[in-house]
Amino acid sequence: MKKADRDRMAKLKEMPCICCGRQPVEIHHIVDKGYRAHSGGHQATIPLCEWHHRGMPVGVWTVTETAARLGPSMALSKRQWNVRYGGERELLAKVNRIF
Repeated sequence: MKKADRDRMAKLKEMPCICCGRQPVEIHHIVDKGYRAHSGGHQATIPLCEWHHRGMPVGVWTVTETAARLGPSMALSKRQWNVRYGGERELLAKVNRIF
């Protein structure tokens, strides 16, 4: 991994989830057409909490309760997630403006 990639990963880990503001976050790599390298590699990454990234419910909340409180999960409801948050590329642009 290049220094610029390592620097980006470190900054992303310090950020809150770009969807809900929760921490800690996981780093999501945007993948277009099945290939991460063709999608921007480590520079095409956004910070997501485990709910918005993998659909893991928060604490004792059920999946339904978590969705009601935090919005749709990318892993469980990609179409709804795109409608609510604008899609991965729009979120990437938002993250890049913050940097």
